[in-house]
Amino acid sequence: MKVGDVVVSSGMGGIFPKGLVIGEVTMVKKGEYGIFQNINIRPAVNIARLEEVLVLIPRNND
Repeated sequence: MKVGDVVVSSGMGGIFPKGLVIGEVTMVKKGEYGIFQNINIRPAVNIARLEEVLVLIPRNND
């Protein structure tokens, strides 16, 4: 990851669709051992201005 990268959903969890833009990386800090990274992301939308939210619930196929 590097500053400026765009973060998108992978779709792997089955809840969020693939390719949904989450935001942009604004800070990257490598972990103590270089294995993990801490990142800050600026949301793709102004969350304070949201008027409607769509909630996706997976359908149980029982």
